[in-house]
Amino acid sequence: MSEGHHAVELVWKGLNILAFLGIVYWLGRKPISEAFNRYFHGLTERLLSSEKELSQAREDINKAQESLQDAQRRYQEQLKLAHETARLMKEEEEKKSQEVASRIKDKAREVIDIELKKAKEELLRYGSERAKEIAVDMLNKRFEDKQLQKAYIEKTLKKLEAQG
Repeated sequence: MSEGHHAVELVWKGLNILAFLGIVYWLGRKPISEAFNRYFHGLTERLLSSEKELSQAREDINKAQESLQDAQRRYQEQLKLAHETARLMKEEEEKKSQEVASRIKDKAREVIDIELKKAKEELLRYGSERAKEIAVDMLNKRFEDKQLQKAYIEKTLKKLEAQG
């Protein structure tokens, strides 16, 4: 009997457990169902929110990449503009430098020409003074000769008589 008694006891325990589970199910099905639904909806909302955040992050990344590309393009354009401006400024400064150098050369030529002309005039003046001095010295030496003085006086007197 002990085996039959255990079997009946097991059946009763099984029925009690089933009855307990049925009561718990019947009493808790609405709150448990609502709790599962809330949990499921919470997961769904968090998943949707995460997807929205991911989508927003992707859009932000795309915008940032576009902004970066735009900034790089503007940088390249500004770099090209700066190079072109620098080249033009360099050419302009070289042109100005050449003009200034040309004006300086022209002025130097003018000054050299003026100084050369002054030097020539000085040399001519010196040469003529020296020639005059030499001529006067030569005449003075020659006039020391009494016969030459006499001949000169006679020639001068004849000229004066012819004129007068």
